[in-house]
Amino acid sequence: MGIFKFALRGNYKRHYENLKELASHNGKSPQLMFIDTALCTLVTGSGLQDYLNYKFYDKTWKERKEYATIGYQSKFYKLAASEKYFEFFSNKVNFNHNFHKFVKREEVSYADGYDKVEEFIKTHESVIRKPINGLGGARVEKIMTKDIKDPKDFYKKLGISDCMIEEEIIQDPEWAKLSPNSINTLRIVTKCIRGKSDILYAVARIGSGKSIVDNFHQGGVGVRINTDKGILEGICIGKDGVEHDVSPASGIKVDEFKIPYWNEIKDMVCEAAKVNDAVNIVGWDVAISTTGPVIIEGNRGPGMDLIQVLYNRGVKSDLEEIKKEILNN
Repeated sequence: MGIFKFALRGNYKRHYENLKELASHNGKSPQLMFIDTALCTLVTGSGLQDYLNYKFYDKTWKERKEYATIGYQSKFYKLAASEKYFEFFSNKVNFNHNFHKFVKREEVSYADGYDKVEEFIKTHESVIRKPINGLGGARVEKIMTKDIKDPKDFYKKLGISDCMIEEEIIQDPEWAKLSPNSINTLRIVTKCIRGKSDILYAVARIGSGKSIVDNFHQGGVGVRINTDKGILEGICIGKDGVEHDVSPASGIKVDEFKIPYWNEIKDMVCEAAKVNDAVNIVGWDVAISTTGPVIIEGNRGPGMDLIQVLYNRGVKSDLEEIKKEILNN
């Protein structure tokens, strides 16, 4: 997508309202920040949300250019995460089959036929319904199967909504303390080149307690992970930029909170990254169940917004190094 077409997609009215609200706290001119936003788009390929997420209004041009903006990422992922593997990762039925060893749960969809869906309902007290192709935790819901009064109608609606149902993950009780009513996940970004995989970044996402999903875009908060020690580190931050010392859902301090099964988690994502190393960079969403870690999904070409916000630095130079490795392959 060209930079001008990309820029035209922005909601400038809402962005200006955000800048006016920001100006009431930082004393800057919303008009000048609006012009500055446009300059950032032209120079760095940033989006409107990039400008707010990364606090570009408080950063020098040198600092801004260190960030992997949405425009930069779009170009980078054409090389490192080819779109031809979209269905391999983004179709959740395909993903569960391709990574079954790490997913560790069963699912059924409309395509499996009514009999299999009915049997699945009968043998599970609860199921998770989610779109087969979906982003950001939207339309994911827990359903108690006793509440399904008409299985045939339920089956029909699965097809209409292009959804599937899968086994519910029962969360590790220690990990659940951070937000008992959400599945709190780890976003771990790996690279894999020539069959060698490594962890690049790792953060945790803690749910708001108002939804089963923890997603950063659904009211959750994020916190950085110390990958050497397997602990949460520092403060947690929401999409609104508000910082917390404790989990908003439970009041538990996040800094130095120990992650259960951390060594197993590291081994699992590095092994999963080798399943399709034609995709060089993947963001894995990992849950921690009562029996150990499970992968929820793998994001081909993961967004770097949460990573860069929590690491408080740009990762463009890191991605440039990966680009060199790929091109030298």
